[in-house]
Amino acid sequence: MRDVCTDAEMLDLIQRAQQLDESAFERLYALYADKLYRYILARVSDVSAAEDLTTEVFLRVLQRINRFRPDPRHPVATFSGWIYRIAANLVVDHFRRRARQETVPLEDQPPQRLPSVDPEDVIAAVDRQERLSRALAQLTEDQRLVILCKFAEGMSNQETARVLGKTEGAVKSLQHRALATLQRILSSESG
Repeated sequence: MRDVCTDAEMLDLIQRAQQLDESAFERLYALYADKLYRYILARVSDVSAAEDLTTEVFLRVLQRINRFRPDPRHPVATFSGWIYRIAANLVVDHFRRRARQETVPLEDQPPQRLPSVDPEDVIAAVDRQERLSRALAQLTEDQRLVILCKFAEGMSNQETARVLGKTEGAVKSLQHRALATLQRILSSESG
């Protein structure tokens, strides 16, 4: 099964999903589940939470598909933008809930057996990931989506534009501003 869909195929899928056609939902899941999971995982850095949130995205799609109105000229872009917005909102909600939860003291957690790795490599990797996560958090949601689509998903400018419902020029501009902002943030942390 292809992992892309033409506008005509997407319009048909959306209409069938709105009629509760199970095969249409399966196709939408096949088209978006892995991409959404990677997007969410990049934001939350927790495999279990990313899996749960990806499932929640599709539950919300199922609950709200009848209210969704695609642009008949660009149904792939409008659906992609809609489903990624659901994911982005769920990630925000996840962090809000997590901020309210109490933490468990380290001494109360069961000991975990760690694999044999060089501790300096682990520390350096964690430090890089934390710095990048903090820097990404300072971008606008559109800038963050462009960076994730382009660099985590390997999408072209055209594909990214369709996902965000923007022009390719707007995607290029968002990418340029996002990369400049990331460079400024990461440079200021280093120096």
